[in-house]
Amino acid sequence: MIRLENVTVSYGSRVILDAIDLEIPTGKTMVILGESGSGKTTILKCVLGTLHPVSGRVLANGQDISRLSDEELLRFRQRMGMVFQEGALFDSLTVGENVAFWLWEHTQLSDAEVETRVRTLLRFVGLESSIDSKPSDLSGGMRRRVAIARAMAAEDPAFMLYDEPTTGLDPFTSKSICDLMRRVQREFTTTNIVVTHDLTDAYRVGDLFTFIKDAKVIATGSRQEIERSTDPFIKTFLSLES
Repeated sequence: MIRLENVTVSYGSRVILDAIDLEIPTGKTMVILGESGSGKTTILKCVLGTLHPVSGRVLANGQDISRLSDEELLRFRQRMGMVFQEGALFDSLTVGENVAFWLWEHTQLSDAEVETRVRTLLRFVGLESSIDSKPSDLSGGMRRRVAIARAMAAEDPAFMLYDEPTTGLDPFTSKSICDLMRRVQREFTTTNIVVTHDLTDAYRVGDLFTFIKDAKVIATGSRQEIERSTDPFIKTFLSLES
């Protein structure tokens, strides 16, 4: 479970998140929706531990992330995967080396063990045959699949964070990435946060939905609950995206 309790984040006088409360049950996917600059990605940074709130707590399976030492935070991140917008792969490395990078940096696995793990992950995302390719040789959808494989490098990922994972992809490829995200959730029982502006993709992957406006959470609930909302911003958002 991931829980944000009364979390406030600010840059100088600018408030990015204003005393927000949010809970993502274990094994579920929460989709964060809202305007650009509304604080969606800031939530991911708080959960990842790269940004600490001015006040409030961020809890993951009962651990207060902001209170972890550097060593404890590193161990915590070993069970967390992050898929960045556009994939954010290392262009100078092969596909296999991109997926192996985290294993080289954070484990004592032998080269043979790393290769076995990398091939298992690439097979999971349907790209084992591209292990020696460079990211520049891949389509946008293939690069996102590699990014997901890299994010799952830990043996037993508990949390997956996705920041606009389908941006720039055509509808067919977007659906395939959403299907893969659902498969990760189902097979590994991961707890997930997905930031997206695309309502179609949100519905494909989400169990719960949160809308943020003016640094505040204005609604959280199931698809049915969100679609019944009388909030003017949510009604406008849904009508524009439908």
